[in-house]
Amino acid sequence: MKIMYCHLMFIIMFHFQLSLDQLLMDRSIDSMDGDVNGVWVPGTSLTISPSINFPGKCLNGDDVHDLLDIPKSYADLQHILINAGLPETEDRTKQPRTGHNIDSITICVFGTPSFSMSVLLEGARQCPGQILLCLSSSWFCPHPPSSLPSPLYIRQAVTFDLGGRTFLDVFCPPRRVTYLSWMGGDNVLLGQEWDCPMGGSPQISSFLSNTLEMKLLLDKKDLTLPPALVLTPYCSDSWKLHGEGKSTSLVHLDGKEGWEERVKTAVFDFLALLRRKEHQQVVIKTCGPQKKHSFPTTFYSVFDTICVSEAVFGLISHLCDKEAILLEGFIRTLPPRKIRPPKPPPVISSCSVRPPELTIRLCAVVCRSRGDQPILSKVVCSVGRAEKPLCHHFALPQSLETTLELWGVNDKNQKDNIFTQLKETAETVMKAVMEAENKLSHKGHRGRRAQIDILGVDFLLTVVDYMVTPVILGLTSNHCLESCGVHECMLLNLGAGATITTKSASKPLVETMLRQSLIYVMETKEVLVIGSGGISKKFIWEAARGYGIKVHLVESDANSFASSLVASFIHYDYDDQSCDLEMHAQNLVALVKDRALSLSGCMAFWDECTILAALVSTHLGLPGPPPSAVRLAKQKTQTQLCLLTKSSSSPPFPFAGAFAVPCCPLGHANEGLIKAEATISYPLVVKPESGAGAVGVRLVQDAEECRRVIRRLTMEPSETQCTHSENNGIQNGVFNNSEIKEIHKAGIGGVRELEAGGKKCFETTSKSTNLSNEAYNFENSTNAPSFLLAEYITGSEHDVDLVLSPSGQLLAAYVSDNGPTLLPGFTETAAALPSRLSPEQHCQLVQAAARSCRALGLFPGVFNVELKLTEIGPKLLEINPRMGGFYLRDWILHVYGTDLVLVALALFCGVDPALSATGAQEEMVLVGVMCTGENHEEALHNTAKPERLAELHHAGHIRFNKLHGSRNHGPDQEPYCNIACKGKGQREARERLLGICAVLGFDTDKYPVHYLTGQFQ
Repeated sequence: MKIMYCHLMFIIMFHFQLSLDQLLMDRSIDSMDGDVNGVWVPGTSLTISPSINFPGKCLNGDDVHDLLDIPKSYADLQHILINAGLPETEDRTKQPRTGHNIDSITICVFGTPSFSMSVLLEGARQCPGQILLCLSSSWFCPHPPSSLPSPLYIRQAVTFDLGGRTFLDVFCPPRRVTYLSWMGGDNVLLGQEWDCPMGGSPQISSFLSNTLEMKLLLDKKDLTLPPALVLTPYCSDSWKLHGEGKSTSLVHLDGKEGWEERVKTAVFDFLALLRRKEHQQVVIKTCGPQKKHSFPTTFYSVFDTICVSEAVFGLISHLCDKEAILLEGFIRTLPPRKIRPPKPPPVISSCSVRPPELTIRLCAVVCRSRGDQPILSKVVCSVGRAEKPLCHHFALPQSLETTLELWGVNDKNQKDNIFTQLKETAETVMKAVMEAENKLSHKGHRGRRAQIDILGVDFLLTVVDYMVTPVILGLTSNHCLESCGVHECMLLNLGAGATITTKSASKPLVETMLRQSLIYVMETKEVLVIGSGGISKKFIWEAARGYGIKVHLVESDANSFASSLVASFIHYDYDDQSCDLEMHAQNLVALVKDRALSLSGCMAFWDECTILAALVSTHLGLPGPPPSAVRLAKQKTQTQLCLLTKSSSSPPFPFAGAFAVPCCPLGHANEGLIKAEATISYPLVVKPESGAGAVGVRLVQDAEECRRVIRRLTMEPSETQCTHSENNGIQNGVFNNSEIKEIHKAGIGGVRELEAGGKKCFETTSKSTNLSNEAYNFENSTNAPSFLLAEYITGSEHDVDLVLSPSGQLLAAYVSDNGPTLLPGFTETAAALPSRLSPEQHCQLVQAAARSCRALGLFPGVFNVELKLTEIGPKLLEINPRMGGFYLRDWILHVYGTDLVLVALALFCGVDPALSATGAQEEMVLVGVMCTGENHEEALHNTAKPERLAELHHAGHIRFNKLHGSRNHGPDQEPYCNIACKGKGQREARERLLGICAVLGFDTDKYPVHYLTGQFQ
C-alpha cells in the first residue's frame, strides 16, 4: 500500500514537473540530531541545499507520510489554482529571493491550501509578494531552544503575487515572519513560543472545537440556539460557572444511586419540550474537547421516547473522559415560497413532481477588525435536501442575495432585515468568543501573541413566532473560510464567462494581518522627535508608547507636558536666534552621538520643527525628505513658484504648474505690493508665508482694504499667532515678550542631565545673548512676519492627507471636504470624511496633491495638502510638510483604520508602512464642526463644557477632539475643539450633528451650522 501511495505521489509531481528535492528542505524544524549546523542564527549565511538529507537517522513510516504530505498539499494547491482559472505555480527555487530585510512585512499562512485560499488571494491583492503559504514545518528555520519567545524565520514558501500568480521560492537570507496565520498546519512548529503575532494555534482550535463550552458560552448571551440536553460524567469548572442556559440543560452522570431514572426523566422531559415547540426530530451525538471515538450522528422522532432512551443509554457506556452526549432539537429550515410554474398548453404533456424538501445552511465569516472590533465580512449559503445533514463539501456555495431570491424573498426590506440579524448575531458571537479567549492563559493560547482573528459561524434560517430567525448551529472557522474561498475562486474563473467582482471574506483579516505586522516590526524602534507641540499632540506620545516605540523627544520647553510620556526627554533650546538652523542641527547631532542613541529615524510632528528635523536626519543618514524640499513647502510663495517652474516636455501630464495659484511675496517694506496689484486682480488673499490653522489669513476686496489689513497685521503680531501655549517659540517670525525673555536666558553650550517623571532628561545650558525687545519691532525690522498676496480661488475646499514612499510612490490618500469659511477670515468651520466627491474628482485631487509633493521632492512621509476644486480642476493652496493636524488623525483612524502616527513613524524609520494596495475601506462617515471661543464662548462655559463633551464622546454620541485654541473670546483664534457625528452617509451624519449642535448651543445666527454643513448631503 505504501509503495502504491509513493508511486501515486511521484506521478502527481511529475505532472507538475517539480521534484521532491525542490519541495523538501534538508532539515526539519523538529530535528533532534543536535547538529549545530542544523540551527540557523540570524545574521549568518544559510546554505541552501535542495537535496533531502537525514544524517544518521532512518525514516519510519510516520516520517515518510509527513514528507509525502508536502507534495500532496502542493498538488492540491495546483488543482485549486487551475479550477480558479489562475496559472500554476512557477518554480523560482534556482534563483533565491534576496530583496528583503529584517523589517520586511512577511505574512505566513501555515496550513491546508483549501482552507486558506480566500486569505491568500486577498493577500495577493492587498500586499502582493508579502503573503506566503507554508506547507510544512520543514520550510521554517530551526532555532536554538529557548525559554523566551523567539523570532520565526522562513526559508521556503509559495509566494502569492499580483493577479493570483504564485511562485515556489527560497529566501536567502530567510525572511522573518511578521504575522503567522495557523490554519491547521502540523503542531511541531508550535512546540516553541514565537514572538510574532499569531492568528490561531492548535490550543485555540481546541478551545473553539469544544462544542459544549461554546454552546454554554453563547447560551449565556441569549443567542438563538437549538434546544439542547447535555449528559456527561464530567463537569468542568467552566461548566459549573456557566450553569444551565436559556436553551441548554445539563445532567451530571455522577453514578450515584438512581442516576438511570434521572437520565430517563431528563430525556422524557426534553422530548416533551421539543414537542411543545413543534420540533419533529431530535438529534443525538457525542461531543467533547478530546473525542476518542467517532459515533455516528443519529436522528429520531420526538415521539419515539423508548428508542431515544435506548440510544442514550447505549452511548453512556462508551463515553470517555470529558466526553458528553448531546441531544438537540432538529431545526426545520425556512421553507421556500411555492411558485407555481406556468401551466403548459394542452398539446404539451405535463409531469407533476413533488419537489423535495430543501434546507439552507449559511456560513458567516467574522474577522477581528480595527480596535479589536468584530466585523462580518461575508455570508455564503449552501442548499441541499432536508432529510440529511448538509455537508460543506457537497454543495456549491452561493451568495445570501441569490439564495434568498431563489427562496422567493425579493422584498429589499425583508432581505436587509435578515442580513442585519445575521450580522448582529455573528458579531455578538465573535465578541463573546474574544472575551472568553482573553481569559485564557498564555499556555492555553500557546504564544503570548496568539489570538482569534477570524471565526466561522454556521447558521440555519428558521421561523420563530412568524419571524425569519437565524439559529446558530456551531463554530467551524476552517470550513466556513473554505466555502468562501470556493465561492470566490468560482466567480474569479475567466473560463466560466465574465468575471464577477465579489467581496472577499478575508479583506478585514488581511488588513488586521498588515496592521499587526507593522506594529511588530516597529516595536523597540528608537526615533528622535523634535518639538512636542501643545497638549493637543498628547495622542502622539501615547500612541508611540502603546506601539512599543521608544521616542527621544527634543524640546525647548524644559517643563513640557510630554517629558513623562516618552522614553527620554532632551531639553535643547532650538528657538535660540543666535544660531541658525544648520548650527542647531549640528548641535543635536553631537548630542545624539554623545548619548549613543541607536536611532532608526528622526522627524517632527510640530510644523515649526520640520526643517530642523530634516537637517538632523540628513546629517545622521536617516530616512526622510530632503531639507530643501521641506523648506520649499514651508514657504508658500516658493511652493507655488517651484510648481510653475517645474514644467518639462516629459510625461506625466499635466505639469505640476497646472495646480499653482498666482501669488506674490510682499517683501521688506511691502515693496511687492505694487507688483502684486499689477499682476493679480482683486479680491486677493493676504496670508503669512509660513503658518498653520489659517491664522492671519484675510480676504481683501480692494487696494485700500489691502493696505489697511497689511498695516494691522504687521503692527499687531498677535493677529498672526495662536493664543495657546502650543505656539511657543518661533511662529512666522513672531515672538511675544515672555518668549523673548526666555530666549534671552540661554544660548548654546553644555548639556546637563535631569530627571523628569522617571525619564532621562537633558537640559542645555549656555551663554546669554544680549537681544533687546527693539529687535522685534515689526514696523522697522526685517524679522517682521513675511506675508504674501495670492489670487482668491473659488470652489470647494478639501484636505488630502498623503502617504508617499521613499521613491515618491503614492501609498495612500485620504480626502476630506471642508465647509465654507466665515469671510473675510479663513479659519476652518466644518468638515466631512470621506469626501462626497465623485471617484473621478477624488482622483483629480489626489493626483494634484501627489504631483505637487513630488515636484518639490517632498517624500517619503505623511503630508497634508490643502486644495480647492475649481471649474478648471484642482488648485493648490498649501502643502504642510508633516502629518495633518486638528482632528484628521483621529478621523482617519476611525473611518479607515489607518493610524497616521504609526505610518509616519514607520516611513521615517525606513519601514514599509504595510498599507493595503487596494485601499482601506471606510467604515463610516464623519461630519463635524469647529468650535471657537470667538463664536461659542457662552456655550463652552455652560451647555457644552469640556466635561460634558467628554461624556458624550465616551458614550459614543460624538467624537470630541480638543485643539489648540481657547474657550474665551478673542480675535482670529484657532478652534478650541472639533465635535463630529457619524452616520452611514453624509446626510445621516449631518442630521445627527445638527441635533447635537442645537442642544449644546453651537448652532447660532452668528455661526449657522446648518449653512456651514449644507453641502454635506
